[in-house]
Amino acid sequence: MINYFNQQLQSIYASKRALAKENSQNQNKALLALHPKFEELLKTKKQTELDIVKTKSKGLDVTNLQETLNAINGDIKQYAQQNNLQFTPPYLCQTCKDSGYIDGKPCECLRREYSSLIKENSSLTSLPNFRFDDNNFGNMDVPQAKGMNKLYSIMRNKVCEDFASCKWNNFMLSGASGVGKTCLALATADALLDKGISALYLSAFEFVNIFLDKHTHKQTPLARKADYVSECEMLIIDNFGEEPIYKNVTLEYLFSIIDKRMANNKKTFICTRLGAGALISRYGEAFLSKFTDKKYSLSVGYITGENLRKS
Repeated sequence: MINYFNQQLQSIYASKRALAKENSQNQNKALLALHPKFEELLKTKKQTELDIVKTKSKGLDVTNLQETLNAINGDIKQYAQQNNLQFTPPYLCQTCKDSGYIDGKPCECLRREYSSLIKENSSLTSLPNFRFDDNNFGNMDVPQAKGMNKLYSIMRNKVCEDFASCKWNNFMLSGASGVGKTCLALATADALLDKGISALYLSAFEFVNIFLDKHTHKQTPLARKADYVSECEMLIIDNFGEEPIYKNVTLEYLFSIIDKRMANNKKTFICTRLGAGALISRYGEAFLSKFTDKKYSLSVGYITGENLRKS
């Protein structure tokens, strides 16, 4: 789990505990109204505890008071058992008592909350839902079928299924319109999110606008995404090369973000219609090498084939 959502998760669990406490107080109040004798025992217990504290503060012996308290506790326990009274707070998760952790390790309920947050923040909700199982290149008679089918296998089995051990940090798909780049990127994001791995999908235009707003100190929802662009475990930038070049923004923030992500072992997946020459002309050879060096990157030659969007 990444730290980006820590504050939100803490707020969620604080709300859960507050709700459990409120519900418990309401239930206990109703329960005590039906058992006045039990309520009187609890009041006597509280008063005796106060008497013990006051007596101790005066340096006096509290033996008799302690014996009285022990007897009251015995009466309380006996009454509760005889009348089957339960005063356990109604936690939403009885396993971790709405703390989110068990012996210092995340509870399953916390994993579910985290999974929900990364899906909400993936920017995929407005896009078509595409999964690896939707890949149909194996049954298609188009020029790119064999190559794309192989890429699907690599991204599914060597990247998504073994994300922590995957040797590649950067991925680049360059090819003509409609050959299947975006669908592969969406399937990758979907698979990672299902495994509880944070993935953020952005168009290159959205990417630039996030940092334009940040650079100009605008307090917008886009500007607030800037930190997540750096921290998410998989960043996907689609339509790369079609974004406007703003002075002191586009290239500067792009290079900074990619370097920061590589230094922190984060993965970045770029989809572009530009070939190597155009990418070098626009971003420079040094930048392109970050996505073509086989030591830490997976890229293929320019993908050509049938435009499936016209099918």
